[in-house]
Amino acid sequence: MISSVGNSRLAYEESGTGFPVVLLHGLTFSRSTWRPITERLSDRFRCIAIDLPGHGESAGPPHSMEDLARNVNALLTSLGIGRPVVVGHSLAGMIATFYASRYPVAGVVNVDQPLDVVPFARLLRQLEPELRGPHFLAAFEPFRQSIGVDLLPEPLRSATTATQTIQQDLVLGYWEEVLQRSPEELQEITDEAARSITVPYLAVFGRQLSENERDGLHDRLSRLQLEEWPDRGHMVHLMEADRFTNRIAAFIDRL
Repeated sequence: MISSVGNSRLAYEESGTGFPVVLLHGLTFSRSTWRPITERLSDRFRCIAIDLPGHGESAGPPHSMEDLARNVNALLTSLGIGRPVVVGHSLAGMIATFYASRYPVAGVVNVDQPLDVVPFARLLRQLEPELRGPHFLAAFEPFRQSIGVDLLPEPLRSATTATQTIQQDLVLGYWEEVLQRSPEELQEITDEAARSITVPYLAVFGRQLSENERDGLHDRLSRLQLEEWPDRGHMVHLMEADRFTNRIAAFIDRL
């Protein structure tokens, strides 16, 4: 299904009934990456998986975090959905965080997205000439490898790869805000958003965090539930689909 929202047309798919769970995919992917999860959740919950602008079947240019949150809220409002649990993987973990700081939610699930943005912002600034140049794909390759799709077992690996669209304009459009603001300003904005969240916030990482990372998350999020699943990688939700689905269900049951 497709809905016109602002200057975008957001595609989404809905399954199941019950408590609403909104699922947002990471950069370069699409809503279909959530199917292993929604297939498991939809017997108990109403699942709404959304294609972000420029991904999957959604048209429209990349947006700022503010615009993305506003468009997602407009779509959910049109569907009569209030106070959902918002689940975001990677970049969408940040979108879910910003969404929860501005609109009513029952809870947030952040999948493998750090809230310490300074290291990533500084790295992008260093690589900006290569990313904007004619050899974008070569410059992006380390990022692609870090996502860890190649570590997924078949046939999940091929199915996930098939959803991926790596285009220079798309990637740079979503990273434009990171490249235009100073790392310190980005961190301040992120911290303000995170500290304003008063609902339960589940963060699942596919690696062991450093003590500083743990302390930073606890400092920013008053109702944090932090889980580290070592050696599962950035696609932790797909590597451990049953475990992840059970964890979301338990999270919702305790709201």
